[in-house]
Amino acid sequence: MVSKNLKKQRIVIVGGGTSGWITAAILAKGLSSAQYEIELIESKEIPTIGVGEATIPSIVLLLDYLEIDRFTFLSKVNGTCKYGIHFDGWAEKNKAYMHAFGSLGAHVQDMSFAQLWLGSADSLNLNNLNAFAPTAIAAYQNKFNPPVALPKGANPNHFYPLSDLHYAFQFDAGLLVTQLSRFAKDKGVIHTIDKVKRVNNNKAGDISSLSLVKQGNRSGDLFVDCSGMAGVLNQRHFKCEYLDWSNYLPCDSAIPMQTGKLDPLPPYTKSIAMNAGWRWQIPLRTRTGNGYVFSSQFIDDNAAIDEFTKSLSGQEILTEPRVIKFKTGCLKTPWYKNSVAIGLSSGFFEPLESTSIHLIHKFAVELREALISNNTREQEVRAFNKMFIDTGIQIRDFLVTHYHVTRRDDSEFWRHCQTMPIPETLQAHLEEFRNTGYISLDETSLFSYESYLQVLVGQQYLASYKNLRSSKLNPQGAKAFLDNVHNAIINEVSKLEPHDNFLKKISA
Repeated sequence: MVSKNLKKQRIVIVGGGTSGWITAAILAKGLSSAQYEIELIESKEIPTIGVGEATIPSIVLLLDYLEIDRFTFLSKVNGTCKYGIHFDGWAEKNKAYMHAFGSLGAHVQDMSFAQLWLGSADSLNLNNLNAFAPTAIAAYQNKFNPPVALPKGANPNHFYPLSDLHYAFQFDAGLLVTQLSRFAKDKGVIHTIDKVKRVNNNKAGDISSLSLVKQGNRSGDLFVDCSGMAGVLNQRHFKCEYLDWSNYLPCDSAIPMQTGKLDPLPPYTKSIAMNAGWRWQIPLRTRTGNGYVFSSQFIDDNAAIDEFTKSLSGQEILTEPRVIKFKTGCLKTPWYKNSVAIGLSSGFFEPLESTSIHLIHKFAVELREALISNNTREQEVRAFNKMFIDTGIQIRDFLVTHYHVTRRDDSEFWRHCQTMPIPETLQAHLEEFRNTGYISLDETSLFSYESYLQVLVGQQYLASYKNLRSSKLNPQGAKAFLDNVHNAIINEVSKLEPHDNFLKKISA
């Protein structure tokens, strides 16, 4: 039992929005209210970015952690389901593929599905992995269902396509904030509407308090910087070093816009290549989120707005375009002194693979774990920062892969992407893939080998797979196996209901 005389530790979160309220919800759920008091300070003068409406499958782990029913939540945030990201025009114009969630195909004897496919690709003239991804096939048929439980006594050697339907969500970021702020406040989080005027340090150099414009000072033991790109604490006050990755990720601007609802609602996000970047399309229940992510080195703002609005021709425009500037990269020390930066205040990896909410979730949980550990603060700070940088590099390399392995040469931007410098870590991955068809990744990597495989095959990185042929493979036997896998997926997916019907059912 905690002594009544023990002083509570005060955690002060600066900034609301997605990062602030996810962090507040996680800390309020995971820390003892007898030991911690949490206050979130946000300014109504600072607008939200208007992006971050698509996620990856870890979103369900966040909801499970908070003990929030997944699909009840989805109904409250105007949400739709997501099986992957459709990349249109990234390999070449008029060519597309999906980075689908879940596993590909089925293993055969002592060989993985990837080995079988790559070893057979040339002899069987294979060029499409999506034919062997249950989520991709379901997505393109506008169908959705959560994973189906394996039958009792299931044979481990049999293939059950519907058992691996990994999914994520797409939702209105504003409604997400509404739901999570309500959750956090119900858990005791103090909500203060005000603006930080000054940051005050103690003699040790830690933050002692924040001076607010209207409501005096707020003291704290730990401060969490969720102030977005303003970076009020770690970037602006402490001037922590920022690792600039713009030489690897050339896009530095985004134009978000909202258009009318799509019908039917596709269970996937679209990423569509443009002249100087790409645009997203995120289907929600009552509207569609869109945005153009571009490089100002290759197109100016007005020309980008013109290209973007023309690409939305025929759609109902609900909001006016606005340009957001950003720099890809991250803080070297997101935890510095007694201030922890989470969300956009810690860095920006651009929204290409929908990782922003995952990173907020992951490091809010890591912060919670650090606070309840028996290690010293120095140990936890060191471990937190190392994990953050390692994760950032893993995500950076995967994002750079999309740009660098394009075959497009129809604009200066795409030609630049083919010849731009890439990180040594990614060079090693690509060389290993060329030589072996495999990529050795750290077990903590957010994006697996199969994710890399889908991008590299989808964007035609290798002109030929001849050196990956296997003498163990019989072309006729391989074709029969692959046909069986594809047909099994088609047959099982046909049993699923339309995505729209599923959404109506969970909202009833």
